[in-house]
Amino acid sequence: MNSGNLLRHSGFLRLLAGTTATLLGDQFTMIAIPWLVLRLTHDSMVLGTVMACVGFPRVLLLMVAGVLVDRYSPRSSLIASSVVGSGVLITFGSLVLAGAMSLHLMYAFAVVMGVVGSFAIPARMSILPRLVEPAQLQAANSMMMAASQGAILLGPILAGLLSSTPKGLAIAFLVDGSCFLIAAFNVPRLTLPAKAEQEADTHLLASIFDGIKWLFGDRTLRTLTCYWATAALIASGPVQVGLPVLVQQQLGMGSAAFGILISVNGFGQLAGVVISGLKWLKAIPLGIAVCLIDLAAGLAMFGMGVNHLLAVSIALMLTLGVGMGFVQVSLYTWIQNRIPKHLLGRIISILTLIMTGISPLSALLTGVLTHYISMPQLFVLGGMLLSSFALVSVLTSRTIRSVQAVS
Repeated sequence: MNSGNLLRHSGFLRLLAGTTATLLGDQFTMIAIPWLVLRLTHDSMVLGTVMACVGFPRVLLLMVAGVLVDRYSPRSSLIASSVVGSGVLITFGSLVLAGAMSLHLMYAFAVVMGVVGSFAIPARMSILPRLVEPAQLQAANSMMMAASQGAILLGPILAGLLSSTPKGLAIAFLVDGSCFLIAAFNVPRLTLPAKAEQEADTHLLASIFDGIKWLFGDRTLRTLTCYWATAALIASGPVQVGLPVLVQQQLGMGSAAFGILISVNGFGQLAGVVISGLKWLKAIPLGIAVCLIDLAAGLAMFGMGVNHLLAVSIALMLTLGVGMGFVQVSLYTWIQNRIPKHLLGRIISILTLIMTGISPLSALLTGVLTHYISMPQLFVLGGMLLSSFALVSVLTSRTIRSVQAVS
């Protein structure tokens, strides 16, 4: 089955449509949250705390969610999380529209969306390997990534323009709620693997331990996980919290410019997904490519810290996006092929748990650090640390250098 056959696969097309709708809607919320918080408080530390509230519930629930996804059905988990997410977003958007928003409600919204994501993330990533043949996973991931990057390209521009209007922030949340509802109606049917059914009577903690044991028994995946966690601790907080602040303070612009930068990055990722299929580029070992991309990301962060021109920021975000898109398809396919299918939900939950645990911690630290150093200084420092870490890792770790893309 080639990509043409995938386009005649009704289940895959439904998953593609639902995932694209979700990611398109997420861009509206991603743009709206920082501007709503800054409008309410004008405090970057509060923004860091709100972003942390999205991540910390995932730290508590992801491993349990992963077991339940493996034990029962990723389809049911994805439908339920999409329906709940839709209701929460529509309710929240209505409160913003009515002018009834407060910081306490903002925190509550962040926590609930974190809970929703705890089940949606492992469910969504577990569905595709169970939906298509193993030989089609690379092509299916490429098509999913391309559609996703198309949504990421279009969404922030629309969201940035919408958020700059008087009622735009409220409408942005309502749009995301509608997209979640579309996703809920487009989850394809699956056949539950027999091995998962056999584990239905296994104790919850024992099931979690099985996933942890497998992950830490895989030296390569364990090494890459430690690398990703460190890189995320350095970079995710400044990008989540600092980018909207830089746009507002250093570039002197608003949400429309912020949306443009996010969209340019999405366009770069789409281009990276396309060029990742070139055969001569696949000769670059995947582990080396990941480190080189992070080295470039550090340089881009450094550039954002010293730059005052929108055109330069656009060029930096575009370059960074190309690199991210280049490695994403191969990296996702490598992970999905390496993990046994009956453990997919658990292992993906553990990996996501590590990353989502690091991300809010980094956001919180960023918010605190901005009370002692300026945001440009934070970007310069973070960029130097990320580039140095990536360079040292690729030079000293034979395990990372040995990781090869799935052919």
